[in-house]
Amino acid sequence: MMWAPPSISCQARDIPVVMKLGKHTNDHMVSFYLRTPSGFNVEYGWGAREVDDSTWQVQVHTAGSIWGHQGSL
Repeated sequence: MMWAPPSISCQARDIPVVMKLGKHTNDHMVSFYLRTPSGFNVEYGWGAREVDDSTWQVQVHTAGSIWGHQGSL
């Protein structure tokens, strides 16, 4: 089987993808959201930035995503 991005592999297996691939504004994590057989959503992501508590500055974000995450939870 050829490699496919996780969201495409899930769709091919009839695993509902409720929000497509996107990148968060706050932690810069690239992720997508799946619906489990029990009916709740799980976020699968990678690449979030690491925070140093000693130097972190509070930020305000006006959007949930830099790009992507189409769909609805």
